[in-house]
Amino acid sequence: SSSTHLLAPRAPLHRSFMAPPRSSCSGRVVGNGRRKVPMPLKFEMVEEDTMGRRDAMAAVAGVASLMLFQPAEAAEAKVTKKVFFEYKIAGRTKAMENEKWEKIIARDKRAGGATGEDRTARIVIGLYEDAAPNICKTFLKLVKGELIAPCMDEFEALGDPDAFAVSARSKLTKRNNYRQCKATEDKPVGYEYSQLWRVIKDKRLDFGRINKLYRQTENNNDANDLKHDRAGLVSTRKKGGQFEFTITPKANPALDEENIVFGEVLEGMEEIEMLNNIPVTQGQFLEAAFKMSGQVIGDDRAKIQTTNRPLQKIFVTKCGVL
Repeated sequence: SSSTHLLAPRAPLHRSFMAPPRSSCSGRVVGNGRRKVPMPLKFEMVEEDTMGRRDAMAAVAGVASLMLFQPAEAAEAKVTKKVFFEYKIAGRTKAMENEKWEKIIARDKRAGGATGEDRTARIVIGLYEDAAPNICKTFLKLVKGELIAPCMDEFEALGDPDAFAVSARSKLTKRNNYRQCKATEDKPVGYEYSQLWRVIKDKRLDFGRINKLYRQTENNNDANDLKHDRAGLVSTRKKGGQFEFTITPKANPALDEENIVFGEVLEGMEEIEMLNNIPVTQGQFLEAAFKMSGQVIGDDRAKIQTTNRPLQKIFVTKCGVL
């Protein structure tokens, strides 16, 4: 009789390796007396194309990891609103009419030229409202002259009334100035007649000095990753609380630690370059009028920051929103 071969059913095995075939140890006797050992069970392994699928899954995982962990490029700030400033650069002061003030006359002639003629400048600033919404909101109010800036806390403004190092005259002056601040704190303030008060060549031009002692803006929590990496960027101190703002005449990475960028100069970079090169005080002498004004208004900064002050009076004559 013919031998019977056992064939296992072809069942797909979802494995990536070949399983060893199983063999049967049983047999049966055939006609010649010899034991016929049946053929071993034959399994036809159906091996799926798992390598291709693994490659595809690895590629997807790689793309996902790149999208997840690759550092995102910094978004470019967009200008959403424009404002303008018109400045007057005084070339002649009353001091030039007094021949006894030789140092101040020489200073004015160096600053304004031999004729001492006045000049004007105009710059247009674009604001990044999306990158610094609170700062831009306050800045726009100052440009329009509509900011209500309350007086700071009395103790913060006047200091310790029992301080031994402060003279009685200085304490009285501060108290009178603070009373004036409280009497007018409901009136809005703005950038009109504010001054360019400090020029550090190739590093910063500080604008927005307002003669409103003890007034301050609200603090803000704006934050962005914009850097002071080129000329013409507009920034202000982080957390706010002041009117002043800074324009960079050149890239100045050192400002990244203390200032936050909220705009850029769109028109008038030639004026910024001109202001960057104007004569400033170098600390070799202090004008009596400057020292006296610091004592009268009780502004200690007028006594300390005696360098890098423009030798010309530079102030805003007109500003507004475009």
